[in-house]
Amino acid sequence: MPRSTPHLLRLGPLTLGAALLVSACAHTAPKETAASPGTEGATNADISHAANVAVAPVLKTAAGPANELGYIPVLEYHRFGPKEERWTRTPANFRKDLQFLHANGYHLVNMADVAAKRLAVPAGKKPVVLTFDDSTEGQFRYLKGADGKWRTGADGKKVIDPDCAVGMLDAFAKAHPDAGRGATFYVLPSGFDQDGVIGEKFRYLVETGREIGNHTWTHDSLATMSPPRIEEHLGKLQKFVATEVGKPYAITTLALPFGIGPRDAAGLAKVVKGGAGPTAYHHQVLLLVGANPAYSPFDKRYKATAVARIQCIDSEFKTWFNRPVGSTDRAREPWVPFVSDGDPSTVSFPVASQKHFNPASLVAGQQAKPFDPAKATTAEASPAASPAGQAAAPASSPSQAAAEPNGALAATLTSPAPSAVASGAPASAAPAPQALDHHPGYGRKLPKGGEYREGTIRHRVAAGDSVEAIAWSYLRMTDFYTYPKLAQAIRDANKANRPLKIGEWLTIPGVRQAPPKAALVRRDKTFPARGVYVTGTTAGSESLWSLVKELKAHGGNTVVFDAKDMSGVISYETNVPLARTIKAYRGGMIHDLPKMLERLHAEGIHAVARLTLFHDARLAQSKPQWALRSKRSGAPWREWGNLVWVDASRPEVQDYNMALAQELIAQGVDEVQFDYVRFPAQGDTPDVGWATMKTQPTKHEVITAWVKRAHEAIKPTGALLSADVYGVVAWDQGIDVRITGQRLEDLGHHLDAISPMLYPSHFYSNFDNKGYPPDHPEHFISEGVKRTAKKTAGSGVVIRPWVQAFPYRIRNYGPAYVARQLRANDAAKGTGWLLWNAENSYKVGFAGVDQVGSTPVRSAAAVSASSPHP
Repeated sequence: MPRSTPHLLRLGPLTLGAALLVSACAHTAPKETAASPGTEGATNADISHAANVAVAPVLKTAAGPANELGYIPVLEYHRFGPKEERWTRTPANFRKDLQFLHANGYHLVNMADVAAKRLAVPAGKKPVVLTFDDSTEGQFRYLKGADGKWRTGADGKKVIDPDCAVGMLDAFAKAHPDAGRGATFYVLPSGFDQDGVIGEKFRYLVETGREIGNHTWTHDSLATMSPPRIEEHLGKLQKFVATEVGKPYAITTLALPFGIGPRDAAGLAKVVKGGAGPTAYHHQVLLLVGANPAYSPFDKRYKATAVARIQCIDSEFKTWFNRPVGSTDRAREPWVPFVSDGDPSTVSFPVASQKHFNPASLVAGQQAKPFDPAKATTAEASPAASPAGQAAAPASSPSQAAAEPNGALAATLTSPAPSAVASGAPASAAPAPQALDHHPGYGRKLPKGGEYREGTIRHRVAAGDSVEAIAWSYLRMTDFYTYPKLAQAIRDANKANRPLKIGEWLTIPGVRQAPPKAALVRRDKTFPARGVYVTGTTAGSESLWSLVKELKAHGGNTVVFDAKDMSGVISYETNVPLARTIKAYRGGMIHDLPKMLERLHAEGIHAVARLTLFHDARLAQSKPQWALRSKRSGAPWREWGNLVWVDASRPEVQDYNMALAQELIAQGVDEVQFDYVRFPAQGDTPDVGWATMKTQPTKHEVITAWVKRAHEAIKPTGALLSADVYGVVAWDQGIDVRITGQRLEDLGHHLDAISPMLYPSHFYSNFDNKGYPPDHPEHFISEGVKRTAKKTAGSGVVIRPWVQAFPYRIRNYGPAYVARQLRANDAAKGTGWLLWNAENSYKVGFAGVDQVGSTPVRSAAAVSASSPHP
């Protein structure tokens, strides 16, 4: 179905001892040990090789008191948008963040610089690393003009959105050339979510001195993967980045998805190093999610396999920088920062801090330079001499102890026993005898440290735990839909807006007594569905519920979500064997489909699972023997050179899609909607061949036979079956039906609803005597609905059109344009409607609905009462 928007250091081998010393790669803060000098360096020898060299007795710098054993803040950003949320920063606040850091003497570096221990930071300045996870569009966006084409500047290059992260960083670097240009982007294959320009963006980052890091191929938790699968996911991303950059590019740092790594030595070994040839990778740093400044790479307590970060929200800036909300003024951190001596070949620090120095951390050509602050000149020792007004307190002094991460919390980060219990229970309280290590309602063992008792769950914090990791571990057993929401609820319930303390007990809120068992809500096919389309990513995020609230407020009652998209990626955790074999499921989308469906039903929403059928790149490339064939060569047929279409006539392809449809219904969807239920309409279509050409010589015989089979299997379940069809086939110009195989006269007998795609923008010039079809929305909606109804007369199928809610080719797009389509549909007696916007942005669409007027959606109780479950 065509849519408006078509998603080098030399390092030694990882030792078993090194791997075992890192328990989970999910620490909120590395645990300080009483190891002798050099021990911690041995722990990380595989990731940070070094040579011991002579220690110089005197610090020679006039730039102020240096301390290269101080902490380095690694800041963590995700999305950028108009509303400030936990995982979203507004452009205005990001600009203030940059100004604040500059005012406080920070210099932007890449994470790779920290990993390599070569920090080219001016004397007296403090390094800071800005990291960006998930490669979202708000991080790097090119602008488009009204014609949908890329905007270019006078130099012929694409224009970068000044409100995206890269645009703001560029502007900041231009205004402050002394501030550094470092920024590390931990990318996914989505590559900043703009098609056709991934390589161009990656090259720009490299050319402008930024770093590209690994965030895995699918953003699945590495804790659940086998070592071979870990190697595959990390190596695939490494190869992808190098290919897009267009030259050798070695990724050297990794941001662990959810801040969680493998809990075994073999898994950790594959996280650090693996692959071969173009998929070879060697990560020198593994980053966590949150939660405090990171140790200096020259500190014994530094663990390259567990480097902490600070989430960039106002509360964290207040905690870790003493920064009032929105302030760009100077502030004094409640910890001692890393202050550069200006010479990457020397590591300078007060002699009193030498107990924390790791001699094995030095790289070739470096030497340590401990110095006595008492012998420094007045100017050097003066706090006023530091750009941020920082005093260089000796590491062993009371002021240093009070300046450890989280204020004076060094002891609580390393204490083996709980010093306080977040729930308020005494630290000495033992778990009740009847506590269980599993959830009886789910029949599953709890994560290590969890206990279940009388419907409640508590978790005892261990080294390496973070709130996010804990939330991810318990998410399925709670009413919460996404782990960030549960993480915040855990913080709120336990007053834990602070680093966790080893041994403390956390109450897990919202615990369910049994898994959700969503049952479909049986509806008659004449049900007037009024709905919107959402991607699998939207469906799996909290934004779904904001959209549902808006939809209901504007009289809507239906959500069509991607279950399998045109790339063949499945958005929910499928158990269909073939889907798992070809790795069609992509994590990070719908985490718990029954929970989503249960909540949609509670909201009175009709849940429709969209399955793209025969445009399935994942299946075609995994099973090329099932692809359409070239009549001339017998080789797999390709659309413009791409292997993306499977053969609709093959039983294996039909069985695969049938299994997915039945699984979705079993989990509680109310309707399955087939898309791409056709043959290809682009490329060398006369050369398309299929397996049953001798017994089914026309394409419409293949498509009709499949839809008939599916309807016969689905009808007894009580679920509805619908299909999207090209709008143009309603005009029946002969060639359209011959190419696609979508013959409405036949399909109507085997479907409950047909949704013709009557987008005015998708009709070519002078079609049906309309010079510029986008200027005639009433005509194409009205005529399309009427013609579809006429061709399917007597079949009983209802006509529910897709309505254009996006601006492509529309000269006067706005609410009135959407309203014109809806009124035309009503006049033509269409049964309900569906709004399409590939970006799931429906502000204009809903405003158009309001201009027409609508009836508020009935409550879930009313729907259930009138349409009992099967």
